[in-house]
Amino acid sequence: MTDPLLYDERKLLAALAAGDEAAYKSLYLHYYDTVSKLVLKYVKSPELARDLAQDIFIKIWEKRDKLPAVQHFLPYLLQLSRNQAIDTLRAAGKSDIVKREIARHFHDHPGFFEDEALQKDYRLFIRRTLDALPPRSREVFLLCREQAKSYEEVAAALGISRNAVRNHMVQALQRFRSAAETEFGGSLGVLLPLLALFRSSSSHF
Repeated sequence: MTDPLLYDERKLLAALAAGDEAAYKSLYLHYYDTVSKLVLKYVKSPELARDLAQDIFIKIWEKRDKLPAVQHFLPYLLQLSRNQAIDTLRAAGKSDIVKREIARHFHDHPGFFEDEALQKDYRLFIRRTLDALPPRSREVFLLCREQAKSYEEVAAALGISRNAVRNHMVQALQRFRSAAETEFGGSLGVLLPLLALFRSSSSHF
C-alpha cells in the first residue's frame, strides 16, 4: 500500500481519468492487497485471486473516464471486486478447470463464509429457496437439516413413512441444486458449502 501522506485519491482519480499511467500505478499499489484478499475469500484459490485482481484493475483502467463521478472510491472498488468474484463462481459451472480449482481450495480453506456480505447473500438464497418449497418438503428439510433428525425420527414425528421423508428430502435438494445452477451458474462451487452453512444460517431466519 502506498504512503497515505502521498496518496490524494481525488487528484489520482482525476489524473487517471485523463489517462495518467503514474496515477493508475499509484492506485493499483494502494489497493491491490485489499482487492486480492477480498476475492480470495470468495474463490479460495490464490492463483484465481491474483488473476481476478489483475482483471479488476484492468476494468478500472478501461472505465477510468467514469471515475471522477465516483464519490467514494473504496466502496465502488469493493463492489466491483465482489461482482467479479461472484461472476467467477457462476462461470465455474461452465468450466471444468475452474470448478476443480475452486473445489480443491475450498477443502483447503473451510472458512468459505467468513465474509459477511457473502453470508448475507447465501442466507437470502437459502430463505428464497426454502420459501419456494412445498410446505411438507420444507418441514421435512428443516427437521433433517436444522434439527439434525434422522429420517426415522422425522417419519415418527410427522406420521409418515421413511420413504416419504426421503422423497421430500430428494425433492428439496433437487430444488436447491436447480436454484443454485440458475442463480450461480453451477452447483459445485456453491451447493455443498451452502448446505454446510445451513445450520448456522437457520438462526437468522
